[in-house]
Amino acid sequence: MKSNFFILLLLAAGCSPVKRAGKAFGDNIFQHWVHAHEEDQAEYRAFRPAEYELPPSRGREGFEIRRDGSFMHYPIGAADAPGKVPARWKLRGKSTLLVTPDDSAHPPFELRILETEKGLLKIAR
Repeated sequence: MKSNFFILLLLAAGCSPVKRAGKAFGDNIFQHWVHAHEEDQAEYRAFRPAEYELPPSRGREGFEIRRDGSFMHYPIGAADAPGKVPARWKLRGKSTLLVTPDDSAHPPFELRILETEKGLLKIAR
């Protein structure tokens, strides 16, 4: 009986949301992403790593997905400067991140990930 409980604990630890997200999307998902609206298509919004050289724009939304389950949303704020909204993320299903801001004044939202490449993240509209 004790050994079965131990095995269940090991299995649960191996199925953490971070590990599942890494398996589903690759480890490059855990970084700061910036909206590359020039590359958007009808079915998705395109995001590039923060260090990617994008053309000048009047503000860009962004977010950072962190390995510890935290999330930082960078919405376009006043004077086109990004704001900061701390949040937590959970993996729902195989391709959706449920993001819950720490401040209840900001509503939760979902990011359905269609595709990840080394330097491109496609989020469903």
